[in-house]
Amino acid sequence: MFLTAQGGILGPFAWIFGKLLDFIYNILAGSNGIANLGICIILFTIIVKLILFPLSFKQQKSTKINMVIQPEIQKIQKKYKDRKDQESMLKQQQELQAVYDKYGTSMTSGCLPTLIQFPIILALYRVIQNIPAYVGKIKDMYSPIAEGVMISKGDDIQQFLTEFIDENKISGASYAIRNFKDLADISINNVIDVISNFGVSHLNMLLDTLGLTGDLSANVDKIDQIHSFILGINISEAPGYKLSWALLIPISSALFNYMSMKFTSGAQQGDQTTNTMMKSMQITMPLMSIFVCISLPAGIGIYWSISALISLLTQLIINFYYDHTDMDAILQKQMEKAAEKRKKKGNKKSFMERMMDQSAEAQEELQKREAMRRNSAASLKNYVPSEEAKKASDSRQNKQYKDGSIGAKANIMLNYYNDNNGKKEEK
Repeated sequence: MFLTAQGGILGPFAWIFGKLLDFIYNILAGSNGIANLGICIILFTIIVKLILFPLSFKQQKSTKINMVIQPEIQKIQKKYKDRKDQESMLKQQQELQAVYDKYGTSMTSGCLPTLIQFPIILALYRVIQNIPAYVGKIKDMYSPIAEGVMISKGDDIQQFLTEFIDENKISGASYAIRNFKDLADISINNVIDVISNFGVSHLNMLLDTLGLTGDLSANVDKIDQIHSFILGINISEAPGYKLSWALLIPISSALFNYMSMKFTSGAQQGDQTTNTMMKSMQITMPLMSIFVCISLPAGIGIYWSISALISLLTQLIINFYYDHTDMDAILQKQMEKAAEKRKKKGNKKSFMERMMDQSAEAQEELQKREAMRRNSAASLKNYVPSEEAKKASDSRQNKQYKDGSIGAKANIMLNYYNDNNGKKEEK
């Protein structure tokens, strides 16, 4: 759960971004009294995107370099196109790696920044999904309501909240309630984890059901105020499949995602498989963003939309930069850096080089064993027994062994071999 603890690899990232969101909220609420979570989420997303911009720029640089060196890569691939034996494939990989080393890049260099960002993006999503866990003043608004629910329902609180969510189809709380149902001990933080995913209308319904209206209604009014966004959109509630201004959020998210993917794929020229995958993502990503932004609270949708918009603007800026930059100069500088790096590294090999060496050694060992096997088979085939061996063999053949014994079975095999060998000699 979120308020109790966010462990694992996401924990430190979530803590950092939670502190950032708490700082933004306190600044807005303290100076001008603009205690609005919609504005906080927008500013939060912009700041985080700016922090991650160097990684995005590095990813695009690696992608551009790999595009420029494609003719060299394709030349090697064409050279080994019809050679599928293991030795040829190994040589192809070695030659490809030599090209990548020459320019100080790799086949996966464009993917590494994305992989680095992945846990960060998950942590961001967790922070936006459960803001009271990270913003103390907002948690204080939910605490009295959570206390009232705990006192009112006691030991039946898990069953009550589960049924309440199911009956009212509160999709935004589905993840929180799955964890909540399995808890042995319930704390106030656990209840806040669940009810903070309720929209304002469902919070009022919850108080009415429990007969807790009165002072607690003032807390709901405060929650309503900080969640009210432009055009009357309440960011604590999911837009759903009904006609409302809130549908602008999933629509804008899908549009920005589509345009961002389109400009990204337009800037990249890969093989047929890569191009097909990019075209597929141009459709699947916008569709996924629509589903997420419709099903989850609008605050999540605002984050997705603003994030997609900033990604689009970032892609346009990067494309413009590289369209007006001398790529030959960039490649020359990249080659100089790679040469300097190899010089410093000396005889120390990279992980990929060590893997290739191990593969080559394994292939050489396999070839040696195969040669030894062939030589052994040829030696056995050409073997001619001596006179002493023949006498010993005749002696063993004339000797009587007990039926079914090892000696009897060995004698049968020996007779079979001698008969076949004699027929070959006659031929």
